[in-house]
Order: sequence, then C-alpha cells, then structure tokens
Amino acid sequence: MKPNRQDNEAASTEIGYVLTFFLGLMFLTTFSIWTFDIQQATEERWTNEAIQENLREIAEAVERSDAAMRLDANASYAEPVELRLSADTGLGLILLLDDEKLTMTDFSESRTYSQEISAASSASHYSEVDLAGVEVLWVSLQNGSISISTQQPGF
Repeated sequence: MKPNRQDNEAASTEIGYVLTFFLGLMFLTTFSIWTFDIQQATEERWTNEAIQENLREIAEAVERSDAAMRLDANASYAEPVELRLSADTGLGLILLLDDEKLTMTDFSESRTYSQEISAASSASHYSEVDLAGVEVLWVSLQNGSISISTQQPGF
C-alpha cells in the first residue's frame, strides 16, 4: 500500500509543532535562568547595602554615646537603632563591638563588614549580639561602658 501524500504532510506538521514546542520551552527555560540570576544579584547587592547602612547607623549611635561620656563621666545614655533586614534570619549575622571598630559578620565569616569608631571617650566598648530576628538594637552607656543589646536598658 502506498502512503498517502496527505498523511505525510500531517506528520510533517505534527513534527513541526513538537519542535516549535521544544524551542519555546528552551527559550522559556533560558529566560527563567537569566531572570533568576538578575534577581539573585540584586538581592545580594541590596543585602550588602543594608548591612553597611546598619553598621553606619549603629556606629553613629556609639559615637553619640561617646560624646555623652565626654560631657559627663557619670552619664547614662541609651538609644534605639532600628535595623534593616530584620525579617531575614537566614543571614546568621553577628554584631561585634570593641574599642576600635564595629564588625558585622556571619557565622562562617564569609561576609565581614567593619566600621571604625573613634572611641574618643574613656568608656570601654564591648558587645557581641546575634542579629537573627532582631528588629531594634539598643546602644547604651552605663557605668563607663558602652554596649549594644537587644533589650532596652531600663533607665
């Protein structure tokens, strides 16, 4: 039996549909991967900028505490600092304060950001705070020591 010309044309059309479908699927997959990469890069940039802005604001609060100490050695001072990225607990950030700088790092120390402080007063500076889920930090000066905590100092 001889194949019908109409059957060959129908088969060719069906093969064309299948190839067009796979070509569209390939373009859609490529586009999805491309947009995912753009989204990831943007999120990473915004996260880094938010971390640096948090550091700057906390360092400014520490500097104001130092200024209060220079004015009165017996002063008590507390200031809240609202954090960006407060809902992002997956970063695993830790905030460290010493007499020279303020450092924000993650547990693996793959991300480390520092902000120098002047420490122009005679107050000691020391704190270590886990920032997971923290929305507000308190920078406080009490008994000649500047510290950072998640709890309001209560004075």
